[in-house]
Amino acid sequence: MSQAKFVAGIHAPANHPNDANRKITRRCTAFILSKTEIITNAHCVYEAPYVYVVAGTKDVSDANQKITIKVEKENVAYHPYYSHLIFGAFDIAKITLKTPLEFGDTVGSIELVDKDYKLNDPSEVVTAYGYGVLNNIGPLILRRCDANYISGIEQANTFDLSQTLYFTTGEAMNDGKMIAPGDSGGPVVSKTNGKIVGITTGYKITGGRGSFLPITLFLDFIRDPKSVKPIPPPLTPNEAKFIADITVTGKFLTAYNFADADEDDQLKFNAIILSKTEILTCAHGVLGAPYVYLTVNKLSRNAIKLKVTEDQIEIHKKYTLSGFAFNVAKITLKEPLEFNDNVGSIDLVHKDYKMNDPSEMVTVYGDMTLDGTVRTRRYDTKYLDGAKCKPTLGASFDANHLMCYTSDGSMGTPSTLGSPMISKKNNKLVGMTIFHSDDLCRILDYQSVKN
Repeated sequence: MSQAKFVAGIHAPANHPNDANRKITRRCTAFILSKTEIITNAHCVYEAPYVYVVAGTKDVSDANQKITIKVEKENVAYHPYYSHLIFGAFDIAKITLKTPLEFGDTVGSIELVDKDYKLNDPSEVVTAYGYGVLNNIGPLILRRCDANYISGIEQANTFDLSQTLYFTTGEAMNDGKMIAPGDSGGPVVSKTNGKIVGITTGYKITGGRGSFLPITLFLDFIRDPKSVKPIPPPLTPNEAKFIADITVTGKFLTAYNFADADEDDQLKFNAIILSKTEILTCAHGVLGAPYVYLTVNKLSRNAIKLKVTEDQIEIHKKYTLSGFAFNVAKITLKEPLEFNDNVGSIDLVHKDYKMNDPSEMVTVYGDMTLDGTVRTRRYDTKYLDGAKCKPTLGASFDANHLMCYTSDGSMGTPSTLGSPMISKKNNKLVGMTIFHSDDLCRILDYQSVKN
């Protein structure tokens, strides 16, 4: 334990997956960040009424451990973006002890890498620690193994390449498994600087692989879990009744030059319902397509999918592929939609409407990626002077025609274009998202909407 005194064990009660009346104990690994701070996986403590932190022992299955601390639910914080339905996503939790640990020969702490740390050298060696159990039977004895991380190209079947990394050994460890049940939540330590670079998230990886979360993505949560805003719930069908989807077959995506695309390649955009026969979306998404698919009532099991042909699509006459302005298309349906609680329209602002007050709040709707899946959400924001986006986008950005807005990312990253922006002042459509960049600069086409 003197070699790994920063490693702790976690015991947490839970219902059996197949029998709510049957109680089981989840056993995981954790690491000691300070005398009162313990870090582990969220799935190890999720919805547990209390947890036990076990420190200073190489065998956490031993009933006679010297240091076992019971922690009540209110002192356990898991990442607000965590979902037990999505493997690995935001799978981190912080346990705060009321009574500090006493550090000594077998109990101590370890430091985290800095926020600018880059784990990008495949030759770099890391060490994973954990109380994994071999052959699915006890005891839960602390082990460690060295590994190399796998480059992004080799990361297959992970939900989010930006959040999950894999590591592997070149040989069989732990009876053929590098990561075993009980290793979840364990620290992954750099052999270069001796600091925490990741948290083990799972062992169900074949080929001697394990998965871990890079610690640099969660430093803010670790310092103050309350600083991370909870995810707002996805919109209900009624709340999103004026939002539709446009699906375009890849080979027709003129704006993206999908030369090798076929029928199986598709791209999805948001669209806005203006009336029972009028739909607004981005021009670059439908330009050159002989047909697209329109989906309304998109959040309901009763979603309606309609095929729209080229003769029903009108591209703004001033739109060109070389710029951002006038990026608007109007679809006219041959058969009117049936409005109900989940399908409806949004009104446009008047032509003389001026959105020139930087303090004015607007609401952005659309499909946003946050927890590894795309969900339809909304968030409030302020618009920016168009000139603030021009350095990012160059001369093709028309500051007189377009506006910018940003988000802090807490509600998600908009993943589809054609989404509506609604004024909080009058609840009318003031613009449509037509572009977003990595620095969270979003472009709003408002003059075309007005005109």
